[in-house]
Amino acid sequence: MITRRTFRLFIVLAALSFLGVFLTQVIWVRKAYSQKKEEFNRQLTLSMQEVVRDVLKYNNTKTIPPNPVSQLTENYYAVMVNDKIDPAVLDHFIKVELLRFHIHEAYAYSIYDCSNKQLVYGGYYKENLKDEATNTYKFPPFKFDNYYFTIYFPNIQLGLFSDMGLWIYLSFLVLLVLVFFTYSFFVITRQKRLSEVQRDFINNMAHEIRTPLTTIGLSVNGIENNLQTHPEKVVVYAEIIKEEAHKLKLQLEKVLDSKDGVKLNKSLVRPDTLILACCEKIKLINGLSDAQFKVALTGGEKELFIDAFHFSQVCSNLLDNAIKYSPGEKNITVRSEIIGNKFSLSIEDKGIGITAKLHKRIFDQFYRVPYGNIHQVKGFGIGLHYVKQIIKAHKGKILVESELNKGSKFTVVLFLEK
Repeated sequence: MITRRTFRLFIVLAALSFLGVFLTQVIWVRKAYSQKKEEFNRQLTLSMQEVVRDVLKYNNTKTIPPNPVSQLTENYYAVMVNDKIDPAVLDHFIKVELLRFHIHEAYAYSIYDCSNKQLVYGGYYKENLKDEATNTYKFPPFKFDNYYFTIYFPNIQLGLFSDMGLWIYLSFLVLLVLVFFTYSFFVITRQKRLSEVQRDFINNMAHEIRTPLTTIGLSVNGIENNLQTHPEKVVVYAEIIKEEAHKLKLQLEKVLDSKDGVKLNKSLVRPDTLILACCEKIKLINGLSDAQFKVALTGGEKELFIDAFHFSQVCSNLLDNAIKYSPGEKNITVRSEIIGNKFSLSIEDKGIGITAKLHKRIFDQFYRVPYGNIHQVKGFGIGLHYVKQIIKAHKGKILVESELNKGSKFTVVLFLEK
């Protein structure tokens, strides 16, 4: 069987592997984009050099300027010609050379006018650039006062990514695989947690049921052995069987109630009356003194529209927990009060407490605070879940304040009817 430590190590290693694959894919995509960009710049430089040769040949000029292409920004280039530029001729050669070098990106270009020393819009390629090239995009001037033209590719990033179709497809597949495995690990982790909860529940239930069954078995043997000789003992054994059977019935009802949901039968009742009755019963059963079990009810005669039975069960569950989780000297305090439109019941103990990270989990069905393999406190882990469901059904809330080895305080808040 896989231990928790092994499973956690497996999860960590899997997470690191997924992160490594993801980062590797990001690096590959960035490198592929960088290579595409370099290839584009190289092809564009060669094509623009050919444009310069074509224009100068058309002008019967033999001197070609060295390194005529300068990249001003990521998508903006200046091309030195050092000779007069006919816009129509330039437009023709740009289209021819870009096509020959397999550059199909949308572009706009401008020509430097030496007479007025400014860039003049020359033309565009693809209809959707017309307005942008003439109205919104401003061609920054180059530093040389000579014949040159500039060419601008507004959508170069998108174009390069579109050329990386295979890389993007592979990246999408990797991302899809990572999402699938992440979801799978989430499901596996959840199933493992549910399996642990189920195992703990079965162990706890077996422990809870074994004790009364053993007692019942011993009592049956006692009845058989004393039926003829000691009839008075038979009555005692019968009472023990009856009591233990009643305990079993209550335990099974708790389990069934937690599965069947909550059905409320509301009526106007005085909550303090119900709380006091629960407190008296708990004190009597556990033999607690007034010093060990303090009750301060200030709700008065106020009535709440609640289910009396389920509210009493909530009180009993919280009081039982306060007793069970106070293994040493008992120090229980029960308070009720009305503030504004809210009625609150708080039950505080000075017991073993609960660490802060488990405050939310203690309300989960069948969850019990772990104590290793020692069965320190009896129960199925359904009490607090039941309490929360009842309070939720009453549209109230339950709060917990607890610190390990310092005790716990549970507060139930219900809203008064308007």
